[in-house]
Order: sequence, then C-alpha cells, then structure tokens
Amino acid sequence: MGSSASTDRQTDPTSSVTGVGVGALVQQIGMAMIPVHFKQSYESIMQIVETVMKLRQFDEAPYNNNSIMLIALLRNAQMEPEAAEPCLQLQAVRDLSGAAGCEADLRAEERFERDRVFGRYATSIFRASWNMTAAGQASCMGVEEEDVLFSWFSDDSDKHCPKFMVLLDHDTASVVLVIRGTFSFKDALMDVVCEEAEFLDGFAHKGFIDGSRKVMDKCSNVIEKALIDNFGYQLVVCGHSMGGSVAAMITLELLRSTRYPVLPPGITARCVALGSAPVYRTEGDLSQQYLERVDVYVNEKDVVPRLSLGSVAKLLAMLREVDGLGLSFDEQLGVVMWREEDAAVMNRERVRRAVKGVRQDRFCYLQHPGQVTRLTNKCGSVEVRGEGMEGARDIAENME
Repeated sequence: MGSSASTDRQTDPTSSVTGVGVGALVQQIGMAMIPVHFKQSYESIMQIVETVMKLRQFDEAPYNNNSIMLIALLRNAQMEPEAAEPCLQLQAVRDLSGAAGCEADLRAEERFERDRVFGRYATSIFRASWNMTAAGQASCMGVEEEDVLFSWFSDDSDKHCPKFMVLLDHDTASVVLVIRGTFSFKDALMDVVCEEAEFLDGFAHKGFIDGSRKVMDKCSNVIEKALIDNFGYQLVVCGHSMGGSVAAMITLELLRSTRYPVLPPGITARCVALGSAPVYRTEGDLSQQYLERVDVYVNEKDVVPRLSLGSVAKLLAMLREVDGLGLSFDEQLGVVMWREEDAAVMNRERVRRAVKGVRQDRFCYLQHPGQVTRLTNKCGSVEVRGEGMEGARDIAENME
C-alpha cells in the first residue's frame, strides 16, 4: 500500500505542478510555450509573488479579530470626529497660521497656480491615449496638432513601456513630456513591483526605474531636438499616479546623471507629479536641487502617495497592535461608532496610543524626492499647503 501511494504521487500529472508556483511551472513547460502576453508580465509577476511572500513572513500569524473591524479601528485612530464648524476662507486660514507657515503656503499657492496647466496635461492624456488620430489626441490635450511632437500609446515588443506624449506649450515656453498614469493591467504590475534597486546616490522603486528608462529610450532624441529647435524652452516632465512616479524618476536622472544628455547648456528639467507614489530614498537629507525642481501634489487622503513596501509593512504592524489590545466586539463597536461613554472614550485612546507607538524597521521607507504640496477640499474650494520635510515624510510612511 505504501509503495503504491508513493507511485501515485510520482505519476500524478498534477502533483509536480500543484504548490510549486508560477516559476517552476514556467521552467517545466518552457518559455517558448508560454503565451506572449504572459511572457511580458512574467518577471513582474514573480517579483510581486516574492514581495508578497516577504510580507507574509513579516506578518504571518492569524488575527484574533475580524480584519475589517481592525481596519475600521485603525482608521478611527487616524481621524478626529467631524465638528459642525463654520467654513473658513483661505485667507482666514492663513491669518491663523504662523508667519513661517503662511509664507510657505503662499509659495505653495504660487507653485500650484503655475503648475495647473501641467496638471491638466497629466489628466488629459488618459483620454488622448484612446484617440486614434493625431488631431484627436491634440484636441484632447488642448494643443495644436503640430505641437504634438511624439506619442507612444501602444507596445510593439515584449517589454511594456508607460504611455506618453511629447508636446510644446508655447505659453509657458516648455517642452512637455506627459506620462499617462495607471490604466491597464501592465501599468498596475509596474505599480506594485515595489522592490528597491540602486539608483543615483540611493535606492528607488525598481518598477518605476525600469519604466522611466523605457520612456527615455524612446523619446530622448525627440526631446533633445525640441529643446535645440525651441531656444530657451524648459523641459517639464509631468504625470498622474504611476505617470507622476515615472516623471519624478526621469527628472532625477536628468538632474544628476549623464545617462540621457538631452539638456542644452543653461537649460534644466523640472517635474510636476500629481498623486505619485514614494519612489526614492537616500542617506541624509534630499538634495536641494530635487526640492527646487520636483513638485509633488498630494490630494487629501489619496493612498498612492503613501504606498510603498515600508508603509504597507507599518500598516500590518499597526493592525497587529490593535488586534493585541483584546477589545471585545462591543468595545470595538463603541470605538468605531464614536460613542461618548467613558469606556468607549478610554478604549479609543488606547487604540490611538497603540497605533501612534508602532514602528517597523524590517522594510525601508521610500520618500517623495521633492517639494510636497497637500491639496485639501474645504467648503467647495481647495486649500493649498506646503509640507516641510517632516510632513512629507509622514505622508510617505503612513497609510490612511
């Protein structure tokens, strides 16, 4: 009987596949037999699997409480109850701030107004990428057809490249490289490959390094010629979400590397990134050059600007701390429902203290390599606030 069972395990055609994972499956079948669309994504998928396994090892034990309730408790600890307060005009908010904060916010507002046009390009490219004609693409972007110098909206090889356009903005005297944000399965794969790789004088998000270099490999000659032909024009690299992250990587490399020598003497590059993910870290403070040339705009509680391997690991550690408080289901409801009795108030403070004290050092945090500006919707208008180094770090390291 024992011998027969052993033979069955050896001859069962599914036994060599079940449980061995995608990598072994590909090796057994052979890459030549794998469909093209799977080949293109294979490396990214394997990196995602590896990342997930690391996180599972970091937080492997089952929770004692319902995970949805734990998330609700964590969210409760990160927010304050809404109060019925009159709306404050933006000027009144400034009057309540210190002089330094007021000056920083005024500068942030000036940057915001300056960069509005590039923000429109970063969002308009989504519609443009679905338009089949050059005239239609230009119309979506709000420029003349002859001012669209280059566009890349399809893959012609086994390597996925973020979609992008190069265009001229004569009003701002700019050559603009616009990179589309996440809009496809392959874009999403690039987003979640959040392993690090060496980059310049530090480390960066590997998926975005690869994506940025694929973009520049395709359009560096176009950009170089456009800057020569349009004397005095600056280069602005912009994008939303994944597009903003790739835009930041391109700008850093143009500022600190000779890999793509596209900038004429006296001309520099700058970045406008909307809702981009943390992409870079280095020892010590960020270069002043980055702070002056890279602008990152964060919309309220958007999760993408807070998303990295380090912040996900910290989120798991927070959930684990809340789970360990031993609150009963009724006590949890008291916290989540903002009950005012003494027991609920005390438990809410326990949760808040537990969350605030969490630290994790297993995974490094990536940061935003530039000036971060927070945009908050208040009373139907946008409050613009420039973040200092601590505020920018808090955004990058804490998921809300």
